[in-house]
Amino acid sequence: MILQAIYITFRDENAIKLPYFIAIAGFTCGLFAICIPHLSALRIWLGVSTFLSLVYIVTAVSFFLRNGIKAPPRDYSIPGTHTSKIFTTIGASASLVFAFNTGMLPEIQATLRPPVVSNMMKALYFQFSIGVLPLYAIVFIGYWAFGNGASSYLLNSVNGPVWVKTSAYISAFLQSVIALHIFASPMYEYPDTGYGIKGSALRFRNLSL
Repeated sequence: MILQAIYITFRDENAIKLPYFIAIAGFTCGLFAICIPHLSALRIWLGVSTFLSLVYIVTAVSFFLRNGIKAPPRDYSIPGTHTSKIFTTIGASASLVFAFNTGMLPEIQATLRPPVVSNMMKALYFQFSIGVLPLYAIVFIGYWAFGNGASSYLLNSVNGPVWVKTSAYISAFLQSVIALHIFASPMYEYPDTGYGIKGSALRFRNLSL
């Protein structure tokens, strides 16, 4: 979806369909998985993920505030039928689950030193208090700025330099690649254990398996 948003930023026609973008995203995730085969190998990538998130958040909030102040009156009603609202709610819930999955990282890392439970709870409290503020800032400020007329590709609703919007989209895409690695890590662990993979992930034997 993010790659498609970048494409639509530059072109109005849909010459490239969504399945192609899914294939590109899948290839990128697979390439990252080869280089970073387990959670412990993320290390510096956690900092990169945080930086990429901040790039998107700061860009989006800045655009929303700038456009919202100048925008005409908006319609804040919820469009659609009762059934469509149910499915939209389910989709939004799935997006929230994905957005909150990054809280697993501080939770896991907090267990590396005692007291384990206390540190883990502190990490969770931080994630679901301070950590949620940027997420909700984008949601509420974006809805205030555009109402129910907001585009599915949120930054395409704003007026601003194309290169800035593109940079924000690319940051969001790269951050999602890192975040997806958390969900996929059990899958990586299974072949590593089952096939006895050891050493560098880039060894020919490990790649061939």
